[in-house]
Amino acid sequence: MAGSRCSAGLSRLKREAVKRVVIVGGGISGTAAAWTAEREAARRGIGVEVVLVEKEREVGGKALSLREDGWLFETGPLGYLNKEPEVDALATEAGLEGELIRAGDAQSHRFVFLDGKVKEVVGNPFRFFTSGLLSPRGLLRALAEPFVARKRDDGDESVWDFAARRLGPEVADRLIHPMVLGIFAGDAKRLSLSSAFPIMEELERDHGSPVRAQIARGRARRRGELPPLRNTLSSFRAGLQTLPRVLSERGGFETRTSSVVKTLVRREGGGFRVVLEDGDTVPADVVVVASEGFRAARILASIAPDAARMLEEISYPPVYVVALGYGGEARRHVPEGFGVLVPRGAGFRSLGVTWDGYLFPDRNPRGSLLVRVLLGGAFDPEVAALGEEQVLSLVREEMRRLLGLSTGPMFVRTKLWRNAIPQYELGHGARVARAERDVARIPGLFLAGNALHGTAFGKAAARGVACGHEAIAWLAE
Repeated sequence: MAGSRCSAGLSRLKREAVKRVVIVGGGISGTAAAWTAEREAARRGIGVEVVLVEKEREVGGKALSLREDGWLFETGPLGYLNKEPEVDALATEAGLEGELIRAGDAQSHRFVFLDGKVKEVVGNPFRFFTSGLLSPRGLLRALAEPFVARKRDDGDESVWDFAARRLGPEVADRLIHPMVLGIFAGDAKRLSLSSAFPIMEELERDHGSPVRAQIARGRARRRGELPPLRNTLSSFRAGLQTLPRVLSERGGFETRTSSVVKTLVRREGGGFRVVLEDGDTVPADVVVVASEGFRAARILASIAPDAARMLEEISYPPVYVVALGYGGEARRHVPEGFGVLVPRGAGFRSLGVTWDGYLFPDRNPRGSLLVRVLLGGAFDPEVAALGEEQVLSLVREEMRRLLGLSTGPMFVRTKLWRNAIPQYELGHGARVARAERDVARIPGLFLAGNALHGTAFGKAAARGVACGHEAIAWLAE
């Protein structure tokens, strides 16, 4: 899969004046960086050749969309929230407006497995109080949140500690811990609040209480003082991989797939040599490294050793993603909604289940239901040692116990990510700052990807867009 070289059609004399930007990594962050750099260079009238180097046979990173017999299996993220405007902007620029799809009402119905039952986490205060999600004591403690004093020091705080301090340990254990498992496949007691959920720290800092902040923001929106809240799960008709694939196909930059970058070497007089594992080298004036943290660490080890050490410290636990396609029985047993989270200690290895066919109906044939099961993560890395048949046997049995699905699935597919989601553990902010200081001393080098500033598809895209602009701005200096 390769786009045309941006230097195609240039004369030999003009080609000598062209600078080269090399993007390492073909996920959404890398493709967004390449697309943005190409367009920004054209806008500024700068002669630039953009080359994207990707180790796999196709672009997309973990956002791979596999269509087969009417089923669409997303091996990584299910979608993105449209509160990140960069993704919608990229889609529009790439001519994909007609391919955008938004999840319907099902996304607002979310469930958690507690006390042996699948229970809905409702937003209505009265229904929440009567839902049985919390004990009477837990409810009273949660109601006291607006009166809890704000944090007095600037030290890093875990997601679990923040929730327990403001809403009580019961909320932290029953609701926040499973939510973090579903998003990060990680441990809420080890993840940094300021890095994983910075908005919550901001709400407490600015308003004294996240609950009071949400009430104040709701009133401001009703008065028209704030824009409407945008938080809709979105994707594309052919799956999330559509965006990085089309950016590569229509971007006017060269995409080199099946090319593994080994290291990066600085050239005398400025610029870099991007050394590939097959022995080839690609000269570059600017490099944007948009790889996973552990891969970026190896690439940067010789020229930015401090940044490499910081990136190496970011852990990536394994995650198994299992797609199960059921017939009409599933729609009778599974309530319409986003999915169900499963707390640790509930007797299941599944971290959670997303009900993809309810969220995006074209993910499965009419009358059937596609669900995806996630296993592994920080609490169960041993799942990576299981074979596919063992995993399928495990999840079939757990879906029977969890959702009452006794009939076997008609469609099954699995994907094991041995290094799945970067864990923004305590101290992550300091690691990021140290890595960026080290990279900043090297002219023409930039870091994108999802290892530093947000793991979500939209955050990674936004980081890529920013690095694309920064790369061309640096060349224009």
